[in-house]
Amino acid sequence: MFGEMSVKKSFGKNWVFFLVSIFFLFSLFPYPVLAQEKAVTLKAVSAFPQNNRMNNALWMLQKKVKEGSKGRLEITWGGGPEAIPTFQLVEAIRNGVVDLAWTAHTFNVAQLAVAEGAKLSKVTPWDERKKGVFDFYQKAYQGKLNAYFLGKGTPGLTYNLYTTVPVKSMSDFKGMTIRVTPAYKAFAEALGAAPVTTDPGEVFNALQRKMVQGYGWPSLGISDFGWDEVTKFVIEPAFYQVDVIALIHINAWNKLPKDLQDVLNLSIQEVEREAYDHFRKLISEDRDKIKQKGIQEVKLSGEEGEKYLQTAYEASWKEVLKKDAQLGAQLRDLLK
Repeated sequence: MFGEMSVKKSFGKNWVFFLVSIFFLFSLFPYPVLAQEKAVTLKAVSAFPQNNRMNNALWMLQKKVKEGSKGRLEITWGGGPEAIPTFQLVEAIRNGVVDLAWTAHTFNVAQLAVAEGAKLSKVTPWDERKKGVFDFYQKAYQGKLNAYFLGKGTPGLTYNLYTTVPVKSMSDFKGMTIRVTPAYKAFAEALGAAPVTTDPGEVFNALQRKMVQGYGWPSLGISDFGWDEVTKFVIEPAFYQVDVIALIHINAWNKLPKDLQDVLNLSIQEVEREAYDHFRKLISEDRDKIKQKGIQEVKLSGEEGEKYLQTAYEASWKEVLKKDAQLGAQLRDLLK
């Protein structure tokens, strides 16, 4: 009997020791042992096809956010224009259909007229933050589109005009038929050209059949469409800035804890600087590539170049002020 009691007593002591040990271990690792914290995800839909270079900074942001949050926050791919058409993405972000819209100011002009002026910035995103431009966009997007303005996705990426006929001065544009988008239609008109709009898929045939003698496009990427085969000249100086941006629906933003909001803000600011260098490098590489195809670079220098740029910016600012005189004037002052 005494032996039985001794065994029970020993078992009881061992059991108490086991429980104390388990408690001690859990006190050291209270949460990870029990469960892994579930990552917060933001579904991103882009105005551009997945492999388009306009998404390059989105992939940079995706990586930085995951690393900066140690896996607690992830940006997932929700599709491109096949998921939500480009010009409908702004309504999707306004209504909270998507968490993050990788879009462009230019695509949002119908809902936010002053966004027309964003491409006219001559400064970097970090200088825009110093000048109050970032805060200006923040107020506008939150007020009109229920969206938190996160930052820019194509800093340093400019536009050029490309032609099939020689250009020695601005007067050579008079009477020329130029394929345009709304971004630089006013500029083409101010040059005395006849602007026409066509789908990008129709530009090659239009150039080949001499229906148009020129077109505007970002400073890289004409080879993606085969346009380098029918283009003869690229005109310098470059103008404007491609204005890709990241917007987050305000509810999705407000649900994030402060530290994850900080991760997003810090990440986009790092991306803006890296993307600036990235796109400047791509432009240089692309220019060398099309020169090897026989495309000549025409530089309007001196007074002619200054007049060319002055025409580009003044024509577009007039359009901005027509659409929203008050906010347009504020933006123009901030960008000086």
